[in-house]
Amino acid sequence: MLCLVLLLGGVSESLRAEPVGDSLTLFQREMLRASPAEQRPAAGFMNPAAEAFRQSFSLSELAVGYADSRRGEAALAQEGTGANGFGFEACSFIRTSERGRAFGTAGYTYGTRRDVRWSETSDFALLYPYVTADSVGGSLTAECYRFSGGYAHTTGTWTWGAVLDYRALLEYREVDPRPRNVVSDLQGSVAAARRVGNEYALSLAARGRKYGQRGDVAFYNEMYQAAIYHMTGLGMDYVRFAGVQTGSYYAGWGAGGTVELFPTAKQGFSAAVGYDYFTFRKEITGLNNLPLVTVADHAVRGVAGYRGRSAGLAWGVTARGELRRRSGTEHIFGDPVGNVYPEITTSEGYASQVVGGTVSGVVGNVPTAPLVWWVEPEFSYVDFRSEYASAGRRMDVLRWQTTVRGGVMRRWERWLVRAEAGITCSARGNGRLELPGADFSSSRIGTLEANYRYLTDAMTGVWLSARVERRLSGERSVFVRGGWGEEWYRASGAAPRWSAAVGFAF
Repeated sequence: MLCLVLLLGGVSESLRAEPVGDSLTLFQREMLRASPAEQRPAAGFMNPAAEAFRQSFSLSELAVGYADSRRGEAALAQEGTGANGFGFEACSFIRTSERGRAFGTAGYTYGTRRDVRWSETSDFALLYPYVTADSVGGSLTAECYRFSGGYAHTTGTWTWGAVLDYRALLEYREVDPRPRNVVSDLQGSVAAARRVGNEYALSLAARGRKYGQRGDVAFYNEMYQAAIYHMTGLGMDYVRFAGVQTGSYYAGWGAGGTVELFPTAKQGFSAAVGYDYFTFRKEITGLNNLPLVTVADHAVRGVAGYRGRSAGLAWGVTARGELRRRSGTEHIFGDPVGNVYPEITTSEGYASQVVGGTVSGVVGNVPTAPLVWWVEPEFSYVDFRSEYASAGRRMDVLRWQTTVRGGVMRRWERWLVRAEAGITCSARGNGRLELPGADFSSSRIGTLEANYRYLTDAMTGVWLSARVERRLSGERSVFVRGGWGEEWYRASGAAPRWSAAVGFAF
């Protein structure tokens, strides 16, 4: 109920009784929120207690829009060659009192993922490589609902907070093969922070996750039914259950925590380290929920940064790092008794490791003047290694990328204009792909090779966006925004995208 009240803007006047932050004009609040110089130098973790220090004013937005992307070969085949669709989004941050902050979001999208190959399972990035697949594929229609709500409150030297986030996804196809996937994804976090001196707070956050996906692939053509494969990574599949076992269920859960030190006034040193564990089990529903594979994913992330101000300029630098390891354990079964397969042993299958790092900076003027500008350079790398040891297969990819983005905002009495642009470059990545014993004439191996070419391809990309806003009576406004971007890959071709939206702010 709290989430719905926040997102629809149905906040009583008693909740807005504190005038300090909300005495700012709407355009002043928007410029403060949009400027990177005013954003909390956070770690990117789910830490609801830190939301109490994000901003001292209320601000809400409602928007509806349309987006389209066409990636062609410049994409992972399991994610599709592009997507299009329309959506609705709402976000709200309410200063309920001097010490309380309530925040929430809601969204709905309806669209199509084009030409998805070798995966009939949703959320490939979360469940890879253990997806249900066939050699036909096709476009998928998707509907996604998302809701979140949280609250943070300060009491003396302590601040506490909690947040819940729920995502529901329905994805399907209306021609053979006809997958139907239903996803339920619930995440939550609780946190407490204690002031350390006059300028800093030390926080501890704990989070949990419950995930489920039920999928089934149907065929209406009585003359032909494509074989269904249960992929296990690097072109391998669970051969014993290939063919007609079309139903699957993914049952997952996760837990994690973060320790974070941050400045309460957004200036100074900040640092955080966090750990997350996620595991899921894939079951074959047509065989009494036979547990096919169990996956364990461990991730450690850290960040450190500094924000400062001098001579009317705000500046900062941040360094981030991540180590993630994933391993799959395949369950081996004996001969069935009736429709029950006894498990006789397990086998270590696919394993991967990701090491990534980013160094970024920001410089801009302090957002008090009618004109605000900022520039953000960034340099990042990612080292991805995966193997299927028993088959001697492996794929390694090492990429470096440089990005520069910038923006400017200008306000007049009734108008606010915002423009942003960026450019990113990546040289051809280093890597290797070893597939002993593979049939290189097969579709699945051709798809794997295409994915490898994309992941190691040289790329240059640019993007532009603009937003024009006009204030209405009172502290309300209407806006239109649009964006365009394109990436050019040396071997995989171009990947253009664009989006447009209209909305209200208050």
